[in-house]
Amino acid sequence: MRVRVRLMNDYTVDWPLWLPDGGASEDELPVPEHLRSRVRAWADVFNTLYHYERGWPTRHHLQQHRREGERLRVALAEDLGPGFDVVLDYWETGVDGATR
Repeated sequence: MRVRVRLMNDYTVDWPLWLPDGGASEDELPVPEHLRSRVRAWADVFNTLYHYERGWPTRHHLQQHRREGERLRVALAEDLGPGFDVVLDYWETGVDGATR
């Protein structure tokens, strides 16, 4: 049976990986350290720049963050292996007060 892992930001969450029953701790998944630091950095950018009412400061920030999320999804899927389905759940698409 394959385990579904969602890569998804949420406010104040610094480890944005989720299992079907909720947030996963860093010890629940066999993510190598080089990817752990990238995942934490990706969440940090969200927590630093994304405003709950206004969204991203610019479209460039949105595009850059989403591209890194896609790269992380691919890297996580490769490193976690065939027992996992990794999906990017990207909801944070607002830019400077407008929804994209």
